[in-house]
Parts: sequence; C-alpha cells; structure tokens
Amino acid sequence: MDPLAYLYIGLAAFLVGFTKTSVGGVGILAVLLMALAIPGPSSPGVLLPMLIAADVMAVFYYRRACQWRILLSLIPPAILGVAMAWWFLSTTSEYNFSKLIGWVILTMLALDILITDGLRAMVRGKTLTSIIGAMAGAASMIANAAGPIFGIYLLQMGLNKSEFIGTRSWFFLLINIAKLPFAIGLGITTSQSLTLNLYYLPVILLGAYLGKQLISYINLNLFKLLIRAAVLAAAARLILG
Repeated sequence: MDPLAYLYIGLAAFLVGFTKTSVGGVGILAVLLMALAIPGPSSPGVLLPMLIAADVMAVFYYRRACQWRILLSLIPPAILGVAMAWWFLSTTSEYNFSKLIGWVILTMLALDILITDGLRAMVRGKTLTSIIGAMAGAASMIANAAGPIFGIYLLQMGLNKSEFIGTRSWFFLLINIAKLPFAIGLGITTSQSLTLNLYYLPVILLGAYLGKQLISYINLNLFKLLIRAAVLAAAARLILG
C-alpha cells in the first residue's frame, strides 16, 4: 500500500474509536476511508477487528446503560440478517451492494424525519423491529454500514445519550463477534489483516478516550443533527460512488 492508504486507515481507526463512545453515525466515514485505502471486498474484513476493539472500549464505558429489552428484541433478526448476507456474499460473484445500502440508509433517514412522537408506538412494533434488526445485520456483514440504520431506530425510542450509546455498544459488540467467523470463512479477515489491526490499536483507543471525554459537551439536538448529517453524506457517497 502507498503512504496515503496508511493515513486513510489511521483516520478510519481513530473515527472507529471516537464514534463508538460518542456520536454514532459518523463511523460510516470510517467505512468510506477504509474502502479508499483497501478497495474491494477485503475492506470490511480489515475494519471488522477494529470495530470489535472499539466496541469493547465502548461497552467498558457504558456497560450499565444498556436497555436490554430493546437489545434482546433486535439480536435474533440481526443474526438472521448476518447469515443471509454471508450467504449472498459466498454465492454471488458480481454485485454492487453499496448503492443498495445507500438507498436503504436514505429510506431510514426519511422515516427518521417523518416519524413524529405520535407515531413512535409504530416504531416499537415487533414487525418493524425485526425488519430493522435484519437490515442492520445484513448491512453490517456486507459493509460494516449498519450504524446509521440502527442509530435512527434508537433515536425514536426516546433514550438518553448514555442509554443510546450503551445499547448501541452492546449490540455491535455481539453482532461483530458473531460476524467474525463468517468473515474468516470468506477470507476477508486474515492473519495479515489482524496484524495490521494491531498496529492501529493505540489509535483506536485514543479515539475512544477522546470520544468519551467530548460526549458530555454535546447536547441532544446537536447529537441528532450530527447523526442525520453523517447519514445523508454517507448515503450520497455510497449511491454516487
């Protein structure tokens, strides 16, 4: 890889750590940076162990804030989504899933804007919860791009910042660990990529620490605005890229 690729990976590692302990949604930028550094299907496999390391840090900081009722309703369909995406990746040689993810993200952003407090009960319905869980699992397995979808869903549940981050952290730690055997089986996470991950571990930890320190200075309205802006930018990049 050229020096610029290593810079992209370093920025992605920092963002992975930062977003896991602070503002969710901006982590999609790490996906884009990693794709620039390592084009092709290997990119998500290299990013996956970084995500797990950052998830561990986030769970350490927010381990008591998880809303387990919400989490447990989402895990089964998310695992199903992971398995379906693995089957798709292992049986399809030619595909462009990035644009599909982009459109899915835009759809969820539209729902986020259109759903009012009076319609919040609909978001809590079992059917929609299953759909969101499966979509998050599939998007996560294919491109590590489930953050915006999951973030939009949690925002409609009326959680405070700590509950939001705690529930999100536990969800992605469990899902990313579940994805690891599939990624190894597909050959996108290898011993070489794990070695590369170790070099960037300090950068991930620094990002996670700074994210935890800064989250207390972010008000909820700005919190939502940053997520929506990151979702829109990322979706446009996926669709137009």
